[in-house]
Amino acid sequence: MVRRWWLLFRSLAVITVLFLAPILAIRKIPLRYFLSTSDVLAQLALEISAILLLEALAAAFFTLMLSAAHALEPLGVEADDAWAGFLALASAIICLLVLISPFGDSIVNASVSAAVIVAVIGVLAFSGWRPTFALFNRLNQSAQMVLAACPLLLIPILVEGLGWRSFDPIPVPRQFTPSPTAAPNVVLISFDAMSAQDMSLYGYQLPTTPQFDRLAQRSYKFVNFYSTSDFTSPAAASLLTGQYPLTHRVFQLYGHIPNRLRDHNLAWILRQRGYTTAAIVTNPAANPMVLRVGDSFSMLPRPPVFSWFLPGNFLLQLRYGALSEIADSFMAIALRNFGCLFDRFNRASWVDPNAVFAEAREFIRGTPAPYFLWIHVYPPHAPYVTDASFQGRFLAGSDFTTQAQFFWQSPPQAYPPEMQPKVDLLRLRYDESVAECDSAMGDFLDWMAASHRDSNTVIVATADHGESFSDGYWTHDSEDLHYAETHIPLLISLPGQRRGYTETEDGDLSDVAPSILAALAIGKPSWMDGHDLIGAANAGAPPEPAFSMYLAKSSAFSRPAIGAIAANSGPYHLVWYFPSGRMTLFDIARDPDETSYLGSTPGVAMPLVMEIKRHFGNALDCGPPVCGP
Repeated sequence: MVRRWWLLFRSLAVITVLFLAPILAIRKIPLRYFLSTSDVLAQLALEISAILLLEALAAAFFTLMLSAAHALEPLGVEADDAWAGFLALASAIICLLVLISPFGDSIVNASVSAAVIVAVIGVLAFSGWRPTFALFNRLNQSAQMVLAACPLLLIPILVEGLGWRSFDPIPVPRQFTPSPTAAPNVVLISFDAMSAQDMSLYGYQLPTTPQFDRLAQRSYKFVNFYSTSDFTSPAAASLLTGQYPLTHRVFQLYGHIPNRLRDHNLAWILRQRGYTTAAIVTNPAANPMVLRVGDSFSMLPRPPVFSWFLPGNFLLQLRYGALSEIADSFMAIALRNFGCLFDRFNRASWVDPNAVFAEAREFIRGTPAPYFLWIHVYPPHAPYVTDASFQGRFLAGSDFTTQAQFFWQSPPQAYPPEMQPKVDLLRLRYDESVAECDSAMGDFLDWMAASHRDSNTVIVATADHGESFSDGYWTHDSEDLHYAETHIPLLISLPGQRRGYTETEDGDLSDVAPSILAALAIGKPSWMDGHDLIGAANAGAPPEPAFSMYLAKSSAFSRPAIGAIAANSGPYHLVWYFPSGRMTLFDIARDPDETSYLGSTPGVAMPLVMEIKRHFGNALDCGPPVCGP
């Protein structure tokens, strides 16, 4: 049986070491932008080790199957060799599919994958499966010595250190007695990819956010509020740190805050002042463990996610968040290709907003005051699949109601004009997801009010970034920093507040942490870039633009040499690109979909560019002619 296991394991592992490992190593090259060399090597070694471990378990399973078959009817050595050849061929096909997976969108990926599978079937039909399997088995056997190098994978892992933090259990409910003299609690709610453009709170024509509207009646409502980026990791880092990406150095998705800055965040400040700090984060790209500020939180409960993503969710406890991301990617591929076979999964959202807020309620029931709770809800982020009670609210019919439809029928991010009708359908499904999130938040806030837990609580509701459905670009993460990608909601409700205020000052995510500290009568540390929005509004502070940044193509270890920075001031949205110095300017009040450029409008464009250079020019690597005054 040991020989049989080795034969099967070898058939999988040799191709992994010879072909998959180099492919993964090439994929790791972009990580040099935000990870040290030792970090990259440790992540690569960890991923390959995890794959080899899974292959060892798979080989053990097939060994038991073959042994049972042999016990029922002697099959001979040829059967073992055939199985080994089959597994080697399957492993090679998987390597091919992994190699081609970076192609643009799911339609291209699906077409190329289908072509590879058809080609393999053609080869088997032409050559015969027995000779093909035998050939792969012989090639595999001739290269088996490479497996002797596998123990070397432990070296970078041991040198860098793994690190593990288990999810914390939800505390047992305790009796609640309101105490108005205690320090205020803080509940920070952020939604993933919730654009202010699609919220009735900000004038959208569909009734997507009646609960936001209701909360606004006792909150400061900021109408000109923006994300500091247009994708999750940099934006979430800004939300926690009160800093721009150029300061906290998170430029890429799954990037992390450097060691020297790990205590420069809101949760750390509050924890040092006796707060229980906790985060329920359902997008791994925003998880404190991925951002590497987990030590700032005294509690990190297990995020409630779709069962297909439980492996990646489990691996969040490991220091290396990229392994969690890879597990999630594999599960997304499996969901795309096989999810349609399981109707319950096909029609389920990746994250149920009600489950997230239910876990938040359980945390609050068991936690003494004061506490800081950050709730990050993955919806309305794509794929926009909602509970049946919200499907059809804004779009009748079955278009884009399942995971399979979303994966196989969605247009590319940069789409041609003739695909706008399909994007419009997706937007309506997105609006249904916004409405579902709004309803879940409303139920949570009703519970807070009914239990009198909101009487001494600062409640903040915002988003990490928005979502675009116009101007030829769909979703987010665009170097053009579209207005719909960066314009997000912000409501701040103070303890005892009974009326609403509408604030027109420009603000961004770097201002949230200073505003929370000001509400708690805690001074803003010098390392925060943002300022107190409420205090500034009341004090008549001179207005400044709000800024957004796209730095994903630059290294986090040096001054960025390529990227874009947007400045938002009143009705104007300017995007400045470096090192080219090119700029685009829009009048959002008249043209919210950015259909026409204003050009270099005198008195508008250059002052905004000068503000960008004044704030950030010295931090960029693009030379005085472009970045200088």
